[in-house]
Amino acid sequence: MLLDPRPGPGMIQEAYDEEYYGAGARKFVPAIERFVDAFRDRRAILAARLLRAGGATASARVLDIGCGSGQFLARLECMGHECHGTELSAETGARAARIPGLELQFGALAPETYPPGFFDLISIWHVLEHLPDPDFVLRLCHGWLREGGALLLAVPNVDSWQARLFGGSWFHLDPPRHLYHFNGRSLVAALAQAGFRVERVRTLSWEQNVYGILQSALNALGFPRDEFYEVLKGNRPITARPRLPVEALVLLLLSPAALLFAALEGLFGSGGTLEVVARRADPPAA
Repeated sequence: MLLDPRPGPGMIQEAYDEEYYGAGARKFVPAIERFVDAFRDRRAILAARLLRAGGATASARVLDIGCGSGQFLARLECMGHECHGTELSAETGARAARIPGLELQFGALAPETYPPGFFDLISIWHVLEHLPDPDFVLRLCHGWLREGGALLLAVPNVDSWQARLFGGSWFHLDPPRHLYHFNGRSLVAALAQAGFRVERVRTLSWEQNVYGILQSALNALGFPRDEFYEVLKGNRPITARPRLPVEALVLLLLSPAALLFAALEGLFGSGGTLEVVARRADPPAA
């Protein structure tokens, strides 16, 4: 599903202003960063397990497309892997650049950005939906991975229960930044077209899905869109606006129901996030 109308370059540039990346040294306020770090730890452990299963050496090459703060790569670098990351620009990659040992590329991706078969694992974690040509990037990844190399991918699930319940108020629509929206069928088809064999699809993400429900509920209740998310990034001091304590109270009251809803939609394969493990297999379709 394509965002329509398509935002122009000026609107997209404005959407990725300094506020989008958070006000502090990391994207979120410290308490939230510690929470997110626990999920980065688990993802790094999964990546290390996939590398071993794919026969990679102890010092494998890993690429994270849209690496953000670089914290996921930092964990793999500590494990002894050679870590590469991409970002839109030197400005958006400034946090990752402060991490020793990371090799970073800035700007648009092209086939010549990396040699063929260079990587053992590539991660595209909540980035594919932002890209103007996801199919092109998947084909690039196929070329950059060695035979049997792993792809670790996550996107919002437009067929999830929460997406259907909240409609235009759904947090993970995120206009105008999310240019494409995937369901399980379209994502698996795109991966197959690019030459990947899907090994696992999971829709239960405690990192993404519970907050997606809570922020969507605030949006549906008429609060300014995604305002509390900006609080978590340090862009909206909670004491500065009278309605923010009310939003915090609503979030607290709705949290038990959101946890139950996230568990149920995940149990039935309809969670708010698609997390996929795939491997480089056939040549991309013509």
